[in-house]
Amino acid sequence: MSAAKDNTFQFVNSGRDLGVTVLNAVMSDFAYGRHAHEEVAMGVTLDGLQEFSCKGERFRSSPGDIILFNPDEAHNGNPGDETALKYTMLYLDPVMFNGLARSAADGCLAEYRAREINFSDPVLRALILRTARLVEAPNRSGLEIESCLYGLARRLTSRIGLYRPDGWTDSKDALLLRARDYIHDNIGDDLSIDDLSRAAHLSKYHFIRLFRSQFGLTPHQYVINHRINRVREELAQGTPSTDVAARFGFFDVSHMNRHFKRAYGLTPRQYQIQFTK
Repeated sequence: MSAAKDNTFQFVNSGRDLGVTVLNAVMSDFAYGRHAHEEVAMGVTLDGLQEFSCKGERFRSSPGDIILFNPDEAHNGNPGDETALKYTMLYLDPVMFNGLARSAADGCLAEYRAREINFSDPVLRALILRTARLVEAPNRSGLEIESCLYGLARRLTSRIGLYRPDGWTDSKDALLLRARDYIHDNIGDDLSIDDLSRAAHLSKYHFIRLFRSQFGLTPHQYVINHRINRVREELAQGTPSTDVAARFGFFDVSHMNRHFKRAYGLTPRQYQIQFTK
């Protein structure tokens, strides 16, 4: 009797507020029938070859390649050789993603439509896989996922020549200062883009772009930076590093250590020992 073929399909949903579903698939002898998604679908071929047809063309996607389908684009799919096909896909709510793409294009885009179906882009590949990892994480951060989603929108609008770079300004708009103050006052909470945009009285997508222009950081980067600064203050006062993680919104000590070390090259404990000698 021949060995059973390996065909697995694992879906993880981010929840309705974020509008992302991740699929991790392994296919050995399975073939998709012709179908279409309502979402924007983008993914990365990890191992093997992925064969599929779309818009009258036949494609062969190699490891590292991007596959990108607009909503309602019919396609099929199957492994391209005897090697097990492994890939990761993101399915993005089109209303959410069109809002992000409009923001990245500074309003010069009514609806995002990809012009490429199978192509190579190392930056986009890294963003897709990072977004998938964040959605799959047990203690996922909505703010960090939304930062990655905006990164996807920026990269994809760049590929069609419509991305408008965020301009730096030293003038801190009063509405954005409200969002900054909200972050400072609620730094221990699980903050979201919706929370911050409401505090600033701005639309969600307009807020993401303006915040980066005003402060030079995405909202997620700003929140992490402020949390790290608060941790440093506590360490300088002699507070044990194990006591401050939850207070400032980190999931656990290892989460805090990872971000702190990325910023300062030391763990909070190592930093505190040097600082208080």
